[in-house]
Amino acid sequence: MDLDNLFNRIPSEDRIPTLEAIALSFSKEDNLKVNFICTHNSRRSHFCEILFRTAAHYYGLKNVQTFSGGTESTSLYPEVAKSFARHGFKVLPIKAYGQQAYKIFFKNLERKETTPILFSKKYNTEYNAQDNYHAVMVCDSANETCPVVHGCIERHSLIYEDPKKSDGKQNQCNEYDKTLTKIASELAFIIRRFSLLT
Repeated sequence: MDLDNLFNRIPSEDRIPTLEAIALSFSKEDNLKVNFICTHNSRRSHFCEILFRTAAHYYGLKNVQTFSGGTESTSLYPEVAKSFARHGFKVLPIKAYGQQAYKIFFKNLERKETTPILFSKKYNTEYNAQDNYHAVMVCDSANETCPVVHGCIERHSLIYEDPKKSDGKQNQCNEYDKTLTKIASELAFIIRRFSLLT
C-alpha cells in the first residue's frame, strides 16, 4: 500500500471530534513534540510514533518531533515491524540498548542515518522529550495507571484496541494491519488539521 492510500482514509465519524481537539491543542506549538504512551511500549505506541513522524514528513512539516514510551519497558513486538514491512516501509532490525531494536522508515521520506532507533523504554527516559511536549495516551491501562505525566504541556487520550489479543492466532497479521491502517488514518488527519491551523 502506498502512503497516499494509507494517509488519506477518512477516520470514523465518532473519532473526529477527539482528533480535531488534539490537532487544535497541537497547533499552539511552534515546535511540536509528541510522546505516545502505552503500558509496555511494545505495539500501539510504536505504531503511533512511526506513523505520526512519517505523516509529518509526508505533509512537509519540519517542526514536529515524535517519541514513544511506556509506563514500563519490555520489547517491540516483532509483528509490528512485519506489519510496517507489508505496508512498504523499510525495516532494519538492529541490536541496541540491550534488546532487539529497529529502524523503520519510508525510504522516499527518510534515510537510515537520520531515522530514530525504535526500542522499548519508559516514557520519561532520557531518550525522550523531558518537557514542553504533548503526551498522547494510546491505551486504557496506561491512561488509568499513570495519572501524572511529568513534563508534558498537555495530556490527551487517543485509545486504540490492543492487537495483542491476536498474537499467535491465524488472524494475527490481519489484526496488526488493521491497527496500523486505523492509526495511520487518524494521525494523518491530525497532521492535516494541525498544518492548516498553524
